[in-house]
Amino acid sequence: MPASLTEVLDNLYASTFHHRREAVIDNVFAATPFWFYLKEKKKLKSVSGGRQILDTIEYAENDSVSFIGRGGTVSLNDREFLTNSVWNWHYLVGSIVRFGVDDQQNRGKTRILDLANAKVNNLQESLISLMETTLCAGAGAVGGAFDGLQHLVKNDPTTGAVVGNIDPTVAAGAYWRNKTDTMSGSSFATNGTAKMRTMVNNCMNNRAMDRPDIILTTQTVFEFCEDNILDKFQIQDKKMADLGFENIKFKNIPLIWSPSVATGLMYFLNTRFITFHYDPAVFFDMTEWKSIPDQVNDRAAQVITACGFTTNRRRVQGVIHTIDTA
Repeated sequence: MPASLTEVLDNLYASTFHHRREAVIDNVFAATPFWFYLKEKKKLKSVSGGRQILDTIEYAENDSVSFIGRGGTVSLNDREFLTNSVWNWHYLVGSIVRFGVDDQQNRGKTRILDLANAKVNNLQESLISLMETTLCAGAGAVGGAFDGLQHLVKNDPTTGAVVGNIDPTVAAGAYWRNKTDTMSGSSFATNGTAKMRTMVNNCMNNRAMDRPDIILTTQTVFEFCEDNILDKFQIQDKKMADLGFENIKFKNIPLIWSPSVATGLMYFLNTRFITFHYDPAVFFDMTEWKSIPDQVNDRAAQVITACGFTTNRRRVQGVIHTIDTA
């Protein structure tokens, strides 16, 4: 029995998305500078299943390390120094909707392929936009979304909700607080570079592995840096520039901007300790086509991703807030 038009089009759309899926993933993580940078640093991590995402944290030193003299003894204390931050899975979903009338009116193979690709393109651009908005938001500020930078790297890390199931507001959680500083009452033109230098040093504490490797701010602050204190900055990161991403370097750290960063913020991020987790079984995968109730010949399918955005070393992340370039 020959396949119906609906079955033929279901298969055509599914195969179109299947053939474009890898390109869609690449485009989502290459469309904006931070996600491109994170992917280049190989910080997209595959995690298969589990009720939650666990990220190991080292919060104490080995207290058996010491100098000894002749006949000295070494402590055998097996001190607990690891714990886990705990993060929920989040589900990024987008629909592709087909109307039976459109299917009927675009029955030629070329026309239906053009329509299928247009719908995939539209979904891709919407995914890019939401990923960037969520990155710069707070805790679940976008309904059901992963926690953004305003939660992971807070203006005041001693207050507010737990982060990764660890409470930074109590004394025991002090190791979990990010670095912070304010430009309130201070001229960015006069004191901005000094504040930035100090934030880099505070984050790294003179340890190379803890040094921020990217700085993210607003378009306004970025352009102010270009126009007024460019002599303090270095030439841009060539790889990012080749892809069309505006950037300059401060102390050899790329400085980039996003339209989604909240007004007056500048993040100092160490991507060695930031990860985008995804489940490979649910990573930009397309569901089966389903009939839409009470709509004749109209169909819908979803593209879904199970993901989480985490840090396992908050104390090396920093933010300068209340920047006023007026």
